[in-house]
Amino acid sequence: MNSRKNIILILLLSLAQLILAQQNRIKVDGIAAVVGDQIVLNSELNQLKIQLKQQGIDTRNLNDCKILERLLQDKLLLIEAQKDTLIKVSDKEIDAMVDQQIEYMKTQMGGSLEKVLEFYNKKTLSELKAEIGKLDKNKKLSELMRQKVEKDVDISPEEVKAFYDAIPKDKIPEIGTQVELYQIIIKPKPDKEAEQKVIDKLNEIKQKVENGASFRAQAVLYSEDPGSRANGGKYVINRKSAFVQEFKDVAFSLEQGQVSAPFKTEFGWHILTVEEINGQERVVRHILMVPEISFINKRAAQKQLDTIRKRIIDKELSFEEAAREFSDDEETKKNGGKIVNPNTGESLLELTLLDPRLHQTVQDMKQGEITDVITENDRTGNELYKIIMVKKRIEAHQMDYVKDYPKIKEMALEQKKEKVLINWMNEKIKNNYIKINQEFQHCEFDSNWKKN
Repeated sequence: MNSRKNIILILLLSLAQLILAQQNRIKVDGIAAVVGDQIVLNSELNQLKIQLKQQGIDTRNLNDCKILERLLQDKLLLIEAQKDTLIKVSDKEIDAMVDQQIEYMKTQMGGSLEKVLEFYNKKTLSELKAEIGKLDKNKKLSELMRQKVEKDVDISPEEVKAFYDAIPKDKIPEIGTQVELYQIIIKPKPDKEAEQKVIDKLNEIKQKVENGASFRAQAVLYSEDPGSRANGGKYVINRKSAFVQEFKDVAFSLEQGQVSAPFKTEFGWHILTVEEINGQERVVRHILMVPEISFINKRAAQKQLDTIRKRIIDKELSFEEAAREFSDDEETKKNGGKIVNPNTGESLLELTLLDPRLHQTVQDMKQGEITDVITENDRTGNELYKIIMVKKRIEAHQMDYVKDYPKIKEMALEQKKEKVLINWMNEKIKNNYIKINQEFQHCEFDSNWKKN
């Protein structure tokens, strides 16, 4: 979806700012703190705030001191992860991430690598890859260390109740307006002739490769995957990688050097080859081709959804029944079109934290209302049509234990995890050099960062 692309773009812009800031780290007034051999720059505070907002995290109560502490934690987590022999990040995994980031940035700059290098203030591609790769690897190591520290933390209903009861009555927070949203998505489909044309072309390429042609070269020439085309269709994956299941099923069914028959995913049609097998990881290359969808088929899909909407309004069928029967969105159709927060599994979504485009669509809608047919592009860039219903709307109110239990539980669990992390931090701080710049000496931190 466009919202996902916007998040990626903002993160990449933040990454660019960080690279430029690091090139000027010799400026003493640009350094907020030092943890071991890691420097925290003043510019990183604003960048982290942007990233947290884009992840849907409420940053209204996060001042610079709290943001700095989060960065200090990340640096110390990185230092400890580098010491932990059980925490490892594959260079091939990082290389694949970097290639995807650079390819995405190229698509945002008209396909020009020169513009990307100029934007990042780098002379060569290898120099840019090395810089981004280092940042990506450090971020991944910090995440893995945090997960290890917090992995066994759980919370009981009694602890949730105690957490709520401990909040002073005059300090019980207000919950912003929340909505429960349902959607039906119809995706225009290509004609059989258009699909067969793509299948035939992929079979032709497969035959060429089996007769000695370079799969990499064919991917550069023909693949329509912007994330890997310039890299010859290369990805490094394991069974837990965030790829659609059909792609992973084929990748792990082939022997090294084999080329698959054409297969279909939500992105289009692929052929795939396994280049290397390294334990649980596989280095694969693929070629993606997307069948053309005619204007007639697009209009038919739009009209179909308009008819579905009318049938719902006329009470011929419920929104949930229509979603299960007609929706093309696999993530929501099984539960009647309900949209849930992927991080928490909750369906009540705070209005102010929604994607800006979705927020604009539903902010003034009443409970039970359904939008007109909306035209969007999916994450593959193809046109789709959707309708959204506001199933439930809860106006802003003071947090209530019964009504808001899932949110209270989430808050209580996060507090418990934070306490475990703080205790862990305090132990590690004892054995690491810490220096906080004078402008942050007034901060009241949760951990003992000002030990010196």
